Amino acid sequence: MYLKRNFFIFVFLLISFFLWNFLKKENCVQKKIFFSQEHVKSFHNILHKNNNKEVLIKTDVFSIIINKHNGNIKIVDLLKYKETNNSLKNLKLLKQNSNFLYQVKSGFNQINLNNKKISLDYHTKKNFFELLPHHNKLVVPMVCTQENGIKYKKIFIFQRGRYDIQIKYSVYNFSKKQLNFNVFGEIIQTINSDKSNISNNSHNFNSYRGPAFSSDDQKYEKYDFKKIFSNNNLYKKIHSGWIAMLQKYFVTAWVPSKNLGLNTIYTKNINSKIAVIGYHTSSFLVPQHGKKNVNSSLWIGPEIQKDLQELSPNLDLTVDYGFLWFLSQPLFKLLNFLHNIIRNWGFSIILITIIVRFFTYPLNRAQYLAMEKLKSLQPKLNYLKNKYNNNKQKMSKKIISLYKKEKINPFSGLLPLIFQMPIFLSLYYMLTNSVELRHSPFIFWIQDLSSYDQFYVLPIIMGITMFFTQKLSSNKKFNKNQLNVSPIVLFQEKIAFIIPIFFTLFFLWFPSGLVLYYIVNNIFSIVQHKLVLKSLKKNKIK
Repeated sequence: MYLKRNFFIFVFLLISFFLWNFLKKENCVQKKIFFSQEHVKSFHNILHKNNNKEVLIKTDVFSIIINKHNGNIKIVDLLKYKETNNSLKNLKLLKQNSNFLYQVKSGFNQINLNNKKISLDYHTKKNFFELLPHHNKLVVPMVCTQENGIKYKKIFIFQRGRYDIQIKYSVYNFSKKQLNFNVFGEIIQTINSDKSNISNNSHNFNSYRGPAFSSDDQKYEKYDFKKIFSNNNLYKKIHSGWIAMLQKYFVTAWVPSKNLGLNTIYTKNINSKIAVIGYHTSSFLVPQHGKKNVNSSLWIGPEIQKDLQELSPNLDLTVDYGFLWFLSQPLFKLLNFLHNIIRNWGFSIILITIIVRFFTYPLNRAQYLAMEKLKSLQPKLNYLKNKYNNNKQKMSKKIISLYKKEKINPFSGLLPLIFQMPIFLSLYYMLTNSVELRHSPFIFWIQDLSSYDQFYVLPIIMGITMFFTQKLSSNKKFNKNQLNVSPIVLFQEKIAFIIPIFFTLFFLWFPSGLVLYYIVNNIFSIVQHKLVLKSLKKNKIK
């Protein structure tokens, strides 16, 4: 009766939220039109104010401002990602404000001048570049010609749908002597997080923010701020690899050219407030009346594993799946495969949970059988505990002999659970750290699987399913008025029913995708446990 009543209440809630969600979407259409108009206006306003000191670039994924002094990227907006769900503001990844600095720098060092960074003022033919709808590539050349006859070029190449930017550096030497250069790239960020960015501070309890690198002998290594600010700086020569600055869901990474031999990666701090991770190439000679070209790649955007892997080996490891990454990565590939078919991340989570439960059923069955055997012995165990209550040593011997007689290992139920824990943890890391789930809708009122359920419906359903799983695994096969029932057993029974309440409160602010996974997992636990009980009853009848 209670199940039917709860079911109808749940259906009523779904219909109510579906109606609310429909009305909300109608309102969002007008907001999107307003946003596109404001976006165009903001571009024209910036062009008017920059006084020919900045270049604005717009592609299908980027809105970028480049400072003509040194040609460094100053601001990057990600046009396909919002600060918060249903927000009108694009996510600003690279930025500079009074509290926070996050930028990339690159350019030339002249070895003849003691490895000094060259201060260059570039010019461009225009101040606004846009990737037109019928084009797949946008080239932005920046040129600086000095009085001593040296010409520098910095060419940014953008491609449709891509977050990697190809940067070509060229030096033309028309001076009277040969020159020695190298090329550098740096990522700069303040140690304090950006408090103004709500999306950067929510649900980041298990994510890493800071530098990382890859080298010939280290596929992926974090190099946190503490090391840099304790002057334990990185200095390493590499043939291949990359440097990066990580945060949850997004990464900025330099991939240096391999054509010049060894590159050097390094870290440093500025005024004990700003961390720098960078690289510079080996030096190269530019003869008189000669030129030299050097290439590098820069990724600024979401941690899309497939594209990161294509750009550079091991760059996809920046998706922080924790110590179980070797399990989380194949699980994500399976989830992504399911999403390509279903086209909904929520239903893909449901399906991958079913698949995992199917393959772990033998382990689950062994666990449930062990639990049921222990439950059947509970009256005898209670009797022994009460009878030998004053003699703990004798009680232990009697309990062990009872286990041997019944051929039961009290720890046999724990072994399947130990094997399953890595799978559950890897799913947890995968669901909470994959950018694909960020702001991804499910159905009805769940419009962001990476955020908590604002109406707390999913956590409550999860608590109900956990209550039933606890009830099935309960040792309550006795009358509470019996004298031989141990107080410890009674206490354990009470704790078993408090656990669902505790977990419900704990899951109130967990990402909806993770709570959805636990709901489906609990439902299948109940179903599989029921099947085991049914098979045991049939065997008893036979």
